[in-house]
Amino acid sequence: MKRRLRKSYVRIRRSLRVVLNTSPIIVLVELGILSETLNLFSEVEVPSGVLEELERKKDEVYQELTRAISEGRIRVEDVKRRLPRLGLGESSAILLALTRGKIVVLDDKRARRLARELGLEVIGTLSVLKKLHESGALAETPSTIYRRLIEIGFYIDKKLFDKVFQGK
Repeated sequence: MKRRLRKSYVRIRRSLRVVLNTSPIIVLVELGILSETLNLFSEVEVPSGVLEELERKKDEVYQELTRAISEGRIRVEDVKRRLPRLGLGESSAILLALTRGKIVVLDDKRARRLARELGLEVIGTLSVLKKLHESGALAETPSTIYRRLIEIGFYIDKKLFDKVFQGK
């Protein structure tokens, strides 16, 4: 079983090239699983607009992100533009994903809708967590993951969590 999971994990990793937005980075760092998340993807990019949003606080999230950048695990691209009715990070992430043909990781409903209208493949933080759980990199039970999300202030409706995470 473990061998099959590892093969599946390697197959998934080769196919996933992503652009991360601000909120998924915050959640992944606060859960302490940014490094494991980066192992899930073959390429990870962050637009400078996202970096600028995180730089304002210079907190643990910013420190962890800059460490991953300096280690070469995340590449920063100079994309910093605002689309109507979206924040700088969301706009920049969408535009970078469009120009690179990558999956964009977004949680905001409005941003996700626009990205899909533009033809992008969109996943959210829950999908990333589910992939980590399926690969064996995140051993916690779904109920523990849900509780930890709520504890860090990432509110998600339990029914939606169950639908996305557990396939119900």
